[in-house]
Amino acid sequence: MKTQNISFTQMSENCQVPVSSLKRQFHNTSLGIDKISYYCTFLNTDILQLSVVAKKLQHFNTKAIPENNNITFAQFPFLYDFIYMLSSLKYSVEKIQKKHDLSDQSISHYLRALEIMGYLKIIEKKRIQLKPSVRFITTENTPLDTLFVERFKNHQDKYSIRPNVCIAQVKLTEEQIVQLESNLYDQFITFHNQNLVREDVEFRNVCLSIVPGLDVKLSEEMPALEGNILQEVTALQNATYESLKE
Repeated sequence: MKTQNISFTQMSENCQVPVSSLKRQFHNTSLGIDKISYYCTFLNTDILQLSVVAKKLQHFNTKAIPENNNITFAQFPFLYDFIYMLSSLKYSVEKIQKKHDLSDQSISHYLRALEIMGYLKIIEKKRIQLKPSVRFITTENTPLDTLFVERFKNHQDKYSIRPNVCIAQVKLTEEQIVQLESNLYDQFITFHNQNLVREDVEFRNVCLSIVPGLDVKLSEEMPALEGNILQEVTALQNATYESLKE
């Protein structure tokens, strides 16, 4: 509404909803999809565009993991995995316990440690209350960020998949790199939001690296050659020629 200079009064007239009701609904954090879609039609937008904007605002307003928790998670990464499963993957305590074959005593220690760190409140044994707005944004080059990048790269290296894009010696400014990264990120989030309701779409991990543009040489060195190289090259050439004729 702000970007289009539309007031609540104008919006009320367009959609035939009282101003008081509009303001109340616009401040309702659990407003239904049908209502959101309805109002979108009067603002020349749609659910997808709103979700992208919401994602940007979420990251803009999200604070990074505090330094003390960052260091603790880096030292005991299984605590990070536990709270991530609880808050982001929506696992129950019982599901985590069964999945990882943990004793009741271990579960008690996990929950108490995370309570000390401020991520949850233990109500009774395995009954907990998660603190609102739990996010896992790390500051670059902190211990936890370093560990995450290392583990992420190791995960990528497990798959012998040919890189989708390889471009050598491209001239790019720092500003252009930031723009490319931002554009790609926005596109990934757009596709992700489009696919949220689709069970036939798998989760993917994406790793993009832009490094200094050194010459990409296929050999480790330029060795001195002996005469037998000519025989070997000739033999390979002839063998390839004969195979093409067959």
